[in-house]
Amino acid sequence: MNYIDQIFDFKGRWDAPSRCGLKVVKKQDRHIVIVTELFEENPGTSVTEFNTKLADIIVREFSLDPEKLLFIEHNPDRGSKLDHYRESFDIVYFQRNGGRFSDPEWERVTRDRIDELIG
Repeated sequence: MNYIDQIFDFKGRWDAPSRCGLKVVKKQDRHIVIVTELFEENPGTSVTEFNTKLADIIVREFSLDPEKLLFIEHNPDRGSKLDHYRESFDIVYFQRNGGRFSDPEWERVTRDRIDELIG
């Protein structure tokens, strides 16, 4: 399957039941993964706190090539005037350590940039 759009349940920190929105777009040159924080609908660990392990889980579960992974965190707009509650997208760059993702670094990007990447 080249496109996935679903709610994704996973075991977060301390095996806490957790969930996020998940979009996967498999393209020839990259596998784009967008994880969406669900806030109140997520009973467990946030995607930002768990991104390295979540990337490992998603790559394994959906048979993605870790070398082609483009991992994006999405926080939807929460209807507030405060900037940190507005919609945001961050590309997360990982190091690879012993076959696992580690040392995340975030780059804030616009929705237009995400649309451009997905094509």
